Amino acid sequence: MDSRFRLFGVLGASFTAIITLGLLYGNFGRTVHQAALPPAVLDKLKRVVESPLAPDANFVDKAGNEVKLADFRGRYVLVNLWATWCGPCITELPALERLNAALPQDRITVVPVDVLERLDAEKVSEFLAMHGAGALPVYIDRAYSVQRGFVANELPLTVLIDDKGRIVARAAGAQEWDHPEAVAYLKAVSAAP
Repeated sequence: MDSRFRLFGVLGASFTAIITLGLLYGNFGRTVHQAALPPAVLDKLKRVVESPLAPDANFVDKAGNEVKLADFRGRYVLVNLWATWCGPCITELPALERLNAALPQDRITVVPVDVLERLDAEKVSEFLAMHGAGALPVYIDRAYSVQRGFVANELPLTVLIDDKGRIVARAAGAQEWDHPEAVAYLKAVSAAP
């Protein structure tokens, strides 16, 4: 009789521990590292509680080929909406380039999308090189699909999308993306569970 009582006690304590951990981390569907808050250096990066699916947006690459956000599914994507006339955008482009170079591309990548203008890809590429971000890929939102899809009212706007295509965080305004804490955070968030 005592052994049954002990068994039920152990099972009850285990169940209580699991429920407590679930409540502490806020969501049974996320792993612990995904639930972590961004570091202070990413003060504008705010978690999106509902994690809606990213919009069905498309844009073009340097060669003029159509690219869809869904093409990146299976890895995390840091989509950065920027424009050549936006001072804060220009300031953070080199940091995004350094961040992208530091990230494991099979798990997470930076997708900078030039919005609100009609420059051709060669001009955008020259602009990036002139501002210390020549290694970034060239993407242009000619149809304003990305801008409308993310309801971009401010530039730069950066959106973190998980490997299943859900929006998990947004940052309106420039950030220090290449700071070691920012790089470590994005590597941890995108790490395989």
